Amino acid sequence: MRLFYSTTSPYARIARVALAEKGVADLDRTLTDPWNDAPELLAANPSARVPALVLDSGLPLTESLLIVLWLETQRPQPSLLGASPDRAIARAGVAMGAIDAAAAIIISRRIDPAFDESPVGLRRRRSVVQALQRLEADPPTLGDGTADLTTITAVVLLDYIRFRFATAPWVPATPRLDALAARARLRASFADTSPREMPQP
Repeated sequence: MRLFYSTTSPYARIARVALAEKGVADLDRTLTDPWNDAPELLAANPSARVPALVLDSGLPLTESLLIVLWLETQRPQPSLLGASPDRAIARAGVAMGAIDAAAAIIISRRIDPAFDESPVGLRRRRSVVQALQRLEADPPTLGDGTADLTTITAVVLLDYIRFRFATAPWVPATPRLDALAARARLRASFADTSPREMPQP
């Protein structure tokens, strides 16, 4: 299989962590800048988005949560949904909404550098803050077993916010989520996928 990813995309990171937590090691990882419209990425995903996972059959899978769904059907154990799938999916939705809002801010800045202070930008910011506060009030737990989808999405969200909005005064304090992320980074699946700027060609 071949995975197209970037080092900045929280969506690609969700797929990368999930694949690692499932023990998928036989994987060709292709670092790709989706803004460059690489022909190979466009062949896998006409939206030029990462992640894109091309199966051995040649069939491409796109969108991080659909890749997670495919993983759950192909490798049910260990499950990424934990002991309470309904709760895991509901809580992961909170984190995903904030990831979407944060990514929208970053993308919209390419069009309008003043986007952050626009009505839509402020709404996106509010979405991030409220999601972080909700997750902070009842953070996921991480034991010695497989990280579930709630933990994966919460840590990916937090690390993405720290990466993209490191000095933003509106980001709330999240000591409990920070502690969770610190524990998660002891696992290779999280440590090896920490967000960082794309290398220059």
